[in-house]
Formats: sequence, structure tokens, C-alpha cells
Amino acid sequence: MKELVSSPAVATPRPRPWTVFSSGSFRKLWVATTLSLFGDFFSYIAMAWLVLQLTGSSLALGSVLVVQALPRAVLMVVGGALADRISPRLTMLGSMGLRALVVAPLAVLVLAGRVQMWEVYAIGVVFGVVDAFYMPARSSILPRVVADHELEPGNAVLNVTAQTSVILGPVLGGVIVAVLGLGWAFAGDAACFAIGFLFILWLPAAARRAPGETHPDGGLRGQIAAGFRYAWADVGIRVTLIVIAVVDFAANGALGVGLPTLAHGRFAAGAAGLGILFGAWGVGATAGALGAGFVPPPKRFGWLIVALCLWLGLGITGVGLVPSLVPAAVLMAFSGVSTGVVNTYAVSWLQRRTDPAMQGRVMSLVMLASMGLTPLAYGASGAIADVNPTLLFLIAGGMILLCAAGTAASHTVRSLR
Repeated sequence: MKELVSSPAVATPRPRPWTVFSSGSFRKLWVATTLSLFGDFFSYIAMAWLVLQLTGSSLALGSVLVVQALPRAVLMVVGGALADRISPRLTMLGSMGLRALVVAPLAVLVLAGRVQMWEVYAIGVVFGVVDAFYMPARSSILPRVVADHELEPGNAVLNVTAQTSVILGPVLGGVIVAVLGLGWAFAGDAACFAIGFLFILWLPAAARRAPGETHPDGGLRGQIAAGFRYAWADVGIRVTLIVIAVVDFAANGALGVGLPTLAHGRFAAGAAGLGILFGAWGVGATAGALGAGFVPPPKRFGWLIVALCLWLGLGITGVGLVPSLVPAAVLMAFSGVSTGVVNTYAVSWLQRRTDPAMQGRVMSLVMLASMGLTPLAYGASGAIADVNPTLLFLIAGGMILLCAAGTAASHTVRSLR
């Protein structure tokens, strides 16, 4: 069994998170990834509202999310393997460039009042494909632009920035839709991706694959298969992937389809209300990430999984039961704390446990577990929300609470450290 924690002869002082900004390469990467995150949220808010305006149907919204999620799920492991073979920089460039090119015409069509649903579906497919390659590349590029001892502070900055974008992105997107209209929201989305493209283009050659790098697992198919075998053989990684798949299947459907349905119907809060709900989630997630950064991780990782499943299950159940926007936002913030905690502790735990040669592929499998069942979740959630959105949240929360009970009953999970 490989040693999980090594003790170097001379300890390298760990810099504070903000010191990584002294690196010009990190600043460029940070700006590009931040713009991409804001673009994603502008796109989601605008797309959700556009579909509801065109059709008035939660089922239609769910189907649009399905056509975006399906190619992303199918191609995610391919994206992870490619991140180990070619430059993550080039992969990110292609993704951000394509997104800018397809969203800009959509903004023009919406502003002209000529948009049709088939165009919305087509753009959803494109987004799903490029996301499958962008996400693993984004996760693997950091070691190429910062020193080894700066990985933890660099990841901390990117994590807090991601949570901050969850707060501000949906709120700004909702405000733009409410004040300027859907067309300008899509235009802002395209601008975010275009400017982010320029910053990734600006990254130095060090962000590219090192010359002479070899791939002992053979071709792309062999690398993908090796990643699956490695993850399944490690009981800790295997259990973590299963829990992620169950929890995110339930949560993604409820939040992706259920929240717009509640904001549009029961709460009558408009696009700005939907932005507030996602922003509240981001506030909680940011608080959770910051808290986890100051508090050492618990020694019993298995019990942490149990507690976070219980926490999230209760929060999501509550969101579906409350009658108005304010208590729903409070519960969203409460639920978001659990995601901030798990994104800090669990990713670090997986990184320590995983062989460095398998980091990219294991992280792509984590993303696959999180998103692979999302097309089914969106489709089923759209059908359920069309009948009764409260039932959707009860089912989702119940699934997560059952996962908490199952993990608590498992000696294997409880013994994880």
C-alpha cells in the first residue's frame, strides 16, 4: 500500500493563499476561470428564463438541460484522459472560444425576437460537449502554472472564487435579465468567454505538456480503462464515487429544474428571485469553504460523509416545503454550507489518496459521478415538477437522507480515514 503522507527532510513553508497572485501566470488563469464561471451562470439564468418564456413548461426546461448534460457526461472521461495527453491550455482555449462563438449569435436572435427552441437545443448540445473537455483541463492545469508548494493556496483561491461566483453570478444574471432583458444577458455571457479566451491564450509555454512526456497506459482507450480500474480497486475512492453519484443525481435535478419552477410559480419572484436563491446557496458554500480552510479536517472521513449527506438532505427537503422566497433562500444557504465543506475536505482527501499519475483521470471520474446521471435527473425532475414541484424536492431530499442512512450503516464507510 502506498504511503499517503510523506515527510520531507526540509519542510517548505506554505504561503498564504493571496501570495499566489504574485505569479503572473496564476493571475491570468484566475481571471480566465473566473470569467468562465460568471459566463456559465449568466448562461444558465438566461437559458432557463428563455425556455420558460417560450414554452411555460418545466418539462421543456428539463429537456434542454438533458441535451446539455448528456454529451458532457458521455465525454467526461475522454476529456480527463486528453488532459493527461495534450495541453490543458489548448483544451480550455477551444472550449471557451466555441462557447463565445455560439452564444453571440443567440444573443442577436433573442434581441431581434427571432429565437426558436431548436436553436436553444442546439446550443445546449454544444455547451455539453465543450464542458466535457473544459472541466478536466481546468482541474489539471494549475500544477503547470504554479510551483508545487503553491498548489494548496492556489486551489484555495480558485475554490473560494468559485463559491463567490455562485453568489454573484446568478444575482448579476438575474438582474441583467430583469433590467436589460434576455438578449443582453446572453451578450454578457459571450463577452465573458471571449475575454477569458484571451487570458488563456496569454498563458506561457509552461502551461503546455512537457516535451517527451510518455503514456505507459498506451492509447487513449487504454488510459481511460486504466483510470477506471484504479478507481474501482481502491475501496475509499469507489465508495466516494458512489456517494457522489447518488447525492448529485438527487440534488442536481431538484436544483436545476425545481428552483426555476418554484421561482417562476409559487414564489412569483422572477429571474431576480431565481438569482437570489442560487446566490444564497453560494453564500453558504463560501462560508463552508472558508470554515473548512481554518478548521483541520476530521480524522474519520467516513463520518464526515454521513454528516454532510444528512445536512444536505434536510436542507433540500425544506426548500420544497416553504411557501415563500425568503425562507427558501435561508434554507439554500444552509444547504450550501455542506457543499463548501465537502469541496474543501473531500477533494484534498482524494488528492492525497490518489497516485499522482492518476490525478487527472480520477478527478474526471469524480466529475462523471457528479454529472453522469444528470441527464436522467433533469428529465425525471422536469416531469415530476410539472405535476408537483414539492414532490420533486421531497423525493430528492429523501434519496440523500437514505444515502446518509446507508453510509452510516456501512462499516467500510465509517472506517474511512
